[in-house]
Amino acid sequence: MKPAAASRHLATGAPLPAWLRASLERRLTVGLCVAVLLSALVLVVLAQSLNRRALVQEQETAAMRLAQVFEASLQHAMLRRDVPGMASILARMGQAPGVARARLLEPHGTVRFAANAADVGTQDAQALAGLCVTAGCAVPAPRLRWRDGDGNNDAAAAAAPGARPALQIAYPIHNQARCQQCHGPVATHPVNGVLLLDFQALPGMPWRDRATLLSAGLAALLVFAGIMAWTLRRQVTQPLYQLLQGSEKLASGDWSTRLHVAALDELGRVAQGFNRMADRLGRMMGALQQQHTFLQTLIDAVPDPLLVIDANFRIRLANRAYGNLLGLDTAAIVGSTCHQTSRGLREPCPCTLVTCPVAEMRQQAQPVHSVMRLRRADGGQVEADIEAALVESASGERLTVEILRPLDRTVRFSQEQRLSTIGLLANGVAHEIHNPLASIRLALQACLRGLRGGDISNEELMDYLGVVDHEIDRCVLTTRRLMQMSAVPSQTLGPVRVLPAIHDVLALLGEECRAAGVAVSRQCAPAEACILGDEAEFRQVLINLIHNALHATPAGGYIEIRATQEGSDRLRLQVQDSGSGIALADQALIFMPFFSRRADGQRGTGLGLAISKSIVDRFGGEISVRSTPGQGATFTVLLPLAASAPPSPPSGAAASAAASSLLQGTTP
Repeated sequence: MKPAAASRHLATGAPLPAWLRASLERRLTVGLCVAVLLSALVLVVLAQSLNRRALVQEQETAAMRLAQVFEASLQHAMLRRDVPGMASILARMGQAPGVARARLLEPHGTVRFAANAADVGTQDAQALAGLCVTAGCAVPAPRLRWRDGDGNNDAAAAAAPGARPALQIAYPIHNQARCQQCHGPVATHPVNGVLLLDFQALPGMPWRDRATLLSAGLAALLVFAGIMAWTLRRQVTQPLYQLLQGSEKLASGDWSTRLHVAALDELGRVAQGFNRMADRLGRMMGALQQQHTFLQTLIDAVPDPLLVIDANFRIRLANRAYGNLLGLDTAAIVGSTCHQTSRGLREPCPCTLVTCPVAEMRQQAQPVHSVMRLRRADGGQVEADIEAALVESASGERLTVEILRPLDRTVRFSQEQRLSTIGLLANGVAHEIHNPLASIRLALQACLRGLRGGDISNEELMDYLGVVDHEIDRCVLTTRRLMQMSAVPSQTLGPVRVLPAIHDVLALLGEECRAAGVAVSRQCAPAEACILGDEAEFRQVLINLIHNALHATPAGGYIEIRATQEGSDRLRLQVQDSGSGIALADQALIFMPFFSRRADGQRGTGLGLAISKSIVDRFGGEISVRSTPGQGATFTVLLPLAASAPPSPPSGAAASAAASSLLQGTTP
């Protein structure tokens, strides 16, 4: 029976059985008292039985002796032919203590002498039934017979404790040679007569004697019971009670509980086993606590909010980032329900209104992505992007692991990384703008000198102004490239030309590559290939991949950019370098946010590849890496091809007007 069921059974049962079942000591005491009472009753009955048996044996012995004495007296009187003496002997015998009736019967059953004169001459052949006293029979032995109060034969009545049977002895008087003159030869008259003695019924044990015997027995048994109770209490119940107290303390979490071992008996060995079990449990719980502390420290180190939720929507684990997100203490979060903590609801979130990861996991064991609005402790709200996956514990319990990313932080990180990338391009941009401006200045100075001196022809002036116009186009192109890099991504995807994007990015990074001494080559087939994506975000992916390759490649190395069509609907973009490569243990981590292992020893933001992966995922593509340490790395991006090409970009004056409009914040 389980503990809960046993408790209910005790509560609903009868009061006395429940009271007894609640304590071993009580059950032992009651059982001992019952045993004492039963033992006392058995002792009294046994004493009465033994006393009655002793009385029966004593009366039978006394009857035999009395009959033998009578036989000797009768033979002596018969030899003297003293008939009155024989009658006197029988009369005195009838007056002996305990004798109720004394008769001497002839072999044919007639009473010859009797203690009561009225019995003389009567016939009692039934008393001689079973005794062979005629010629031809062996000499019979005396017969002892017990009868009940009604005179019926009852051999078992004498041994009954409460019965009062009476003894009757039939004692044959054997014929002897000296008696043959009167009674005839022994062969024809083996018995001269039969002495028939009826004794009074056995006296019953007086109630006083019974009470005395019962009291003495009870006193002896109570002393025995007291000694046994004291022994049981000291040797059994007290150690068991200590074991119970120790178990309750151990169950309540007191792992320092130990039992005192007083003796090395069975219970002492049980106490030793309990202490060993407590030691092992203490070590195990200490190890579990250390593992829990390490696990909590580990998930607290995760910068993104993280939750572990069971199938009943109860939070098992939560990290510090989740508490900071909602403005709650982590200790108050663990054990509560996710809908109560994050949304202030008493019931689980309705599946028709929001995508609940825990509810989705019940339907399918696939990763779930959802966006949910959470409520902070101060009443504010925050939008979070949730990635959830299912894990199964060793016991088979299904748990949901959720990683939350606030959307505002995601946008902020993406924009910061984009602006950081533009900052890294400053050197190349300055070079791309400085050289055209220097050429423009020289051309304008030559024009001014010629106009002041009046020695410049119209053809020379037109040439100088052509140079100025060309260099201005270069500056406008550079600014347009920067504008495309910093533009806010559109909500819808469209066709993006691959080769111009690669050309523009390499133009911005050209000065940085020359400063690092790294050669860059590109290849795109077909040249008019277009992917389905976003212009700014695709250039962001290119800059991130080329930057990573540039940081890992020493002077004299190379970077190859290859774009080839794969099948009819995909484009394979590969960025390969001859740098130091990526360690095998780091290859599974490089796409995680904030993970940075730059080969040049500088500390990066750890966001470039993470954002690149999110952009590629948004495009419906895939990104992977293959690297051997010391032999460079190759990043491969598979992107869907666009069904149609975008409009051709503006050139010349149109490009200048478009760039001017972009700089002024208007649409051309």
